Amino acid sequence: MASIRKRINSKGKVSYHVQIRISGHPPLTQTFDKKTDAENWAKKAESEINDGRLLPQKVAQKRLMSELIEEYRTNVLIPLKPKRVRDQGPQLTWWKEKLGRYNLQDVSPALIGKCRDELLSQPFVTPTGKEKKRTPATVLRYMALLSHVFNVAVKEWEWLAESPMSRVKKPKVSNNRIRYLSADELERLRTQAARSENPYLLTVLEVAVGTGMRYSEIMTLRWRNVLFEGDTTALVLLEQTKNSEPRGVPLAGKAFETVRALRDAHKKANHGKVNTAALLFPSTRTKDRPVQMRKSWETALERAGIEHFRFHDLRHTTASYLAMEGATAPEIAEVLGHKDLQMVKRYAHLSKAHISKVLEKMLQSRLGAAPAQQKEADDGTA
Repeated sequence: MASIRKRINSKGKVSYHVQIRISGHPPLTQTFDKKTDAENWAKKAESEINDGRLLPQKVAQKRLMSELIEEYRTNVLIPLKPKRVRDQGPQLTWWKEKLGRYNLQDVSPALIGKCRDELLSQPFVTPTGKEKKRTPATVLRYMALLSHVFNVAVKEWEWLAESPMSRVKKPKVSNNRIRYLSADELERLRTQAARSENPYLLTVLEVAVGTGMRYSEIMTLRWRNVLFEGDTTALVLLEQTKNSEPRGVPLAGKAFETVRALRDAHKKANHGKVNTAALLFPSTRTKDRPVQMRKSWETALERAGIEHFRFHDLRHTTASYLAMEGATAPEIAEVLGHKDLQMVKRYAHLSKAHISKVLEKMLQSRLGAAPAQQKEADDGTA
């Protein structure tokens, strides 16, 4: 408990020395000029110790934000989330540059909000040397990472009493964006992908459009995941997906043809055998890592004259084509690997032509009148 002692120095100045001793905690001491200040501090400190808040505050006063970020990078990101190092590593570095010099206790919601606004407003340079602005969705990913850093500091390391992120407003993200390739754009992109210096780009493009698979799912495919079922189809078995559930994806058409050609080239280079553990799209620089596609992808888009298009939009392209061919929402969800039909409702308007045909068929078979005859009856002209 707290004890307060009155002290008088050689010059006659009075002070009040507070000492708090609670089992399981190191002793705390503080000196005040006024007894009331000493009593108030003692009550507050005891309350915070009992609530488990005082020690994190002490740590927060001494630790820098740069220390927290590097501790997270070393002990959380690299060993526990190796697949996210490429994307989240630079994000951590950005936060370190902006907040690294501050003590943890000084990183306020207002300071983080200022950084959020900077992320939204200031452009960055792409690997191809172009300047681009970050989308709200990208900024949200930066903020989600920082939020996790603070959560680990609070819950596991006890460096902070609470996370400041809970009071920072998130940017509004619109998930209604649907950008898909027209038939002409797809052909132009195929042409440029075939001309690319990257030997895998055309195959990756065909697999993405033909299956709706995510970039990460495609780039981590190994030959053991591709089961050939004859001369026209194959089945891709995805072991790791965003939803953490394995699923099978049929491979047909040009996607099948390009993958089969890739397998033939692989067998030729391996004395007629398929190394089932090998990646479909391996890097020539880093062992057992997929090839980097970003630069060749952006170059192909530029040469094809296609603007405002991301690799993920190939997934939208697959879904949009399915909708226009009359696929139902559950069917589209199954192809894309969505658990929630809400995610595929954005494509509903693309299937209106198909719905019109269904209604025409119903009018003919159930109401006994063709659409034209039905219209005449409604107009009273029959």
